[in-house]
Amino acid sequence: MFGLTRRMLIVIGVLVAVVVLLVIQNGKKGTAQPTSAAGCQVQVTADVLNVRSAPVDTASVVGKLATGAIVGAQAKVQNNYRELATNRWASSQFLKPVSGSC
Repeated sequence: MFGLTRRMLIVIGVLVAVVVLLVIQNGKKGTAQPTSAAGCQVQVTADVLNVRSAPVDTASVVGKLATGAIVGAQAKVQNNYRELATNRWASSQFLKPVSGSC
């Protein structure tokens, strides 16, 4: 096939598989919810909770959390928003601390 030996096709196939696995792993790292150093975790009590880029109602929505989701958080609360991670804020009204020093 295209002048390639069977061995070369196998090597190319293995390389493609490795690249695909690396891309998948990197994608999973980007979706993980970071936890705070203090181990603070909160549980979502709203049906769907918007995660915003800043602690204000008009900030852009950068994610959503479903009822019952448990995520890492910071102890910092500003304008009734709890900081989940850098540039990730959610209304503290719909977050219930489950562990750590929230």
